[in-house]
Amino acid sequence: MPYQYVKRAESIKAKSALLSKVLIILVCLSRSGGLQASTEILNNTGEEKESLLVGENHLSVQVEFGGETQYITEGRDQLDDGGIIWGEMVMEYASIHLYSSLGQASRQNYREWQLGISYDVFETETFDGIIGLQFVEIYGDERESDAEFASAVAYRGIGWVTVSIDHTYSLQSNGHFIELSLHGKSVELAGKGLVTPYVSQAFDFQFANEEYNGANHVQFGIEARYPLSQKLSLSGHMSHVIPQGGIKRDVSFEAKQQTFAGVSISLQF
Repeated sequence: MPYQYVKRAESIKAKSALLSKVLIILVCLSRSGGLQASTEILNNTGEEKESLLVGENHLSVQVEFGGETQYITEGRDQLDDGGIIWGEMVMEYASIHLYSSLGQASRQNYREWQLGISYDVFETETFDGIIGLQFVEIYGDERESDAEFASAVAYRGIGWVTVSIDHTYSLQSNGHFIELSLHGKSVELAGKGLVTPYVSQAFDFQFANEEYNGANHVQFGIEARYPLSQKLSLSGHMSHVIPQGGIKRDVSFEAKQQTFAGVSISLQF
């Protein structure tokens, strides 16, 4: 979904988000252009992009609901036990995207609310670029807040692979987190569904571990998307994470390889 997207506060030991009401006010942008879901910055194929494009200056709303077997961000399992359930709403107009995500941990007292905005800086046949700002509020046994600046660039001119670079800066930790990713060519299944392999290398510069700069983790897996109708689609992934120096030196987390999965269903209006 998310954008994809998406880079949380460094001290979070248990992350999740309470499903509750959220009102999002979208300010229309005068700039016109093709609308594209920003998650395609990371998981980008020509077929998927065409299916997500809408008309010029057209307002689009997408609602998504899903869950993860574990809540792993920055290569770390942020929950002591169980997984997480997410709900998200995205409003898109021209090149601007406004989103709100809420959810809740399945087995512990932890909730999270994310509110963000992003802008497609450029989009060509081979390059995409995006910048954004996200606010994170954590509720539970601990109270946390953060504001994060994000940017991403994707290159898909090779044909069989999409290369992307994601950067996030946290105001809370005054640190940076960088991910280099390769998404392979999607394989079509059952005439409609698409399965895409990926691998990423992450680097932590005092973002998740305030005393560390360097390699954080390697992650690889497969992502799948299956359209159930013109407006309804089912998505999922299975991923494996291998900890590196950043996690191994973080005494707050257990450094071990982990396999996790997630599934979501989305409706576009």
